[in-house]
Amino acid sequence: MTCTHWDGDTVNGYWLCAKCFAKLQDRPRRYHMSGVEGGDVPPRQEVTLAPVAKADGTTLAQFVHAMALRLIARTGGSFDKADALEYAIEILRTFSEPFGSDDLDWTSAGAWELVDEDLQHWDADESASN
Repeated sequence: MTCTHWDGDTVNGYWLCAKCFAKLQDRPRRYHMSGVEGGDVPPRQEVTLAPVAKADGTTLAQFVHAMALRLIARTGGSFDKADALEYAIEILRTFSEPFGSDDLDWTSAGAWELVDEDLQHWDADESASN
């Protein structure tokens, strides 16, 4: 998946896009030249890193981590943390709303609500598996 969006956050060792939730190997960056040619200081290349996405005072990584912890708690530990993080991202993708949109609550309570809503669709059994 190719993503050209700008903001996101580092989750589970990769950059997660805040718009489409694509997983990118590195944090996006833009290069530009600074300084004026012919001046006292030669021009140099500068790098601008993509900003960390925030909504309601919560970063994207904090939100995904809150979802993952809720998944682990609600399933009685059936998820390890890495799998819970990946599943939380899949839940976010199903809503088709970019991080920070006005349609969802981006607080930790909202993270719990998204997980609880998803778990309502699971078949209940002793191991809390799907």
